[in-house]
Amino acid sequence: MPVLIVNNIDYSCSIVKIYASIKAKRSKCPKCEKYSNKVHDRYTRTISDLPVFQNKTTIILKTRKFKCQNPQCDRKVFSEQTPYILRYSRRTKRVSRILDSLSIELTGKLGSMLSGQLLISVSSSTITRIVHRQRLPPIIQPKVLGVDDFAYRKGISYGTILIDMETSRPIDILPSREGKELKKWLSKYPDVKIVTRDRASSYSSAINEVCPDAEQVADRFHLLMNLSDALDKYFKSVNPKIRKLIKDKGNELLNMSDGQNAGCDKGKRSRLLSKVQEIVEIRIDQRLDVFNKVKELQAKGISKRKIARDLGISRNTVHSYFPLESLPPRISSKSTNIELFAQHIVARLNDKGYMMKDIIDEIYKLGYNGSRTQAYHNINSIKEKFEIHTPDFAQIQKSRIPYIKPLSSRTLAKYIGSCLTVIKDPDERNYLQTLLDNISELQVVRKLVQIFKTMLKRGRGNINRWIGFIKRSKYKMPGLINFAKGLLRDIKAVKNGINMSWSNGAVEGHVNRIKSIKRQMYGRASFDLLRKKVILSQTG
Repeated sequence: MPVLIVNNIDYSCSIVKIYASIKAKRSKCPKCEKYSNKVHDRYTRTISDLPVFQNKTTIILKTRKFKCQNPQCDRKVFSEQTPYILRYSRRTKRVSRILDSLSIELTGKLGSMLSGQLLISVSSSTITRIVHRQRLPPIIQPKVLGVDDFAYRKGISYGTILIDMETSRPIDILPSREGKELKKWLSKYPDVKIVTRDRASSYSSAINEVCPDAEQVADRFHLLMNLSDALDKYFKSVNPKIRKLIKDKGNELLNMSDGQNAGCDKGKRSRLLSKVQEIVEIRIDQRLDVFNKVKELQAKGISKRKIARDLGISRNTVHSYFPLESLPPRISSKSTNIELFAQHIVARLNDKGYMMKDIIDEIYKLGYNGSRTQAYHNINSIKEKFEIHTPDFAQIQKSRIPYIKPLSSRTLAKYIGSCLTVIKDPDERNYLQTLLDNISELQVVRKLVQIFKTMLKRGRGNINRWIGFIKRSKYKMPGLINFAKGLLRDIKAVKNGINMSWSNGAVEGHVNRIKSIKRQMYGRASFDLLRKKVILSQTG
């Protein structure tokens, strides 16, 4: 601030106080703009400035009052001013700019908390007052305008947001979504060339009345949403036919599902057997290599003493191996007599829905001498050895009840235009495939949906031919017929929506941002405050 003279600097209690005065010897009257150098009085102003090295900074400005020397001026006395400090303010302009941003981007309470962290603390009510004091920028005539509604309270009250699509910035919001509000606004800015909008008739009629030469563009997202709603109505109308078909084809669908599950189970079983084989290979008796080597050296006629010395084993071990033809298994304390009950166990395992606990209780009564854990392991080994796949009680409990859950009309509307490989759930995929294979009308609907989506994706296509096919079709297709009639009423905007690159994507993004701002304000703030936060925010 070069216009100030620093007279003294004082530092205490983490506060920097700068004592200053204004250099100029005269000052301009704010009323008549005549200069005066006649001093009437002096006083001091305490002004907050940006912090210095994380210390709060205050400017103690010595200010003079001048007498206006113009006899025709109504103002007799005025205070000298500087361009760096606002009139009637206790903050410098650079501090005010920071507080202006905080007040727009944050709530009053959060703005107050953050300003305290920046050492320029103000109250939450001051933050709110700063928002109300800010002025909106002048509206520049937009060439491409985006229009959409947003909810104050969903299903009860709505407003309208207007976006300059060339800059993707909001230029205004209206307190209602009625056509008269938009007409009033467009009458002030009638030179709009292109308007992107949803399918609302109130917006369409308002634009046609005020800006008849403007090109209207129906948003592609809303066209797809309208198609989804139409398909939902269509599938509700054919629901009795679908239910009858699924009832007749229920067993076939269940077999398809069971076949897929069986394939999965077979893969799991083969992986399990391979793991069992790995464990068996790991558990081979480690004495076998030594035994084979001893028998090899014995055949060559080498003495027991030399064999024991060279192989690093005791002579007693060599002596015990010499008369043996094969290595006997180890005698372990963990051995059990479960092999005596193998026939009983196999007979019980072949009963569908058996319980392992009951089998173990039975062999205990017959004289089994091992633990329950050993019994579980040995019974599982017997199942693998005899390849017994009869489901036990736990598997029966986990097995699915033979029931085909019908897909909702909204789910069918979602899947009908998609490739079947996109559907992750095999049951849903089989369900839709069965419908397509047995209801020829669905094949026609599927093709129509795919053509419509392709037109929107590629940006070209004959929408009139698409509508005409639906109207001339031998199938009634309720829902889709009404959708086609609605497209025909708004055919020019629909064609522009397909062929032109403009869409309402930026508008939808700002509508979503309004939801966030509303949650910050908790519904207690005024429309004027919401309007300023939406338009002045730099985050959108």
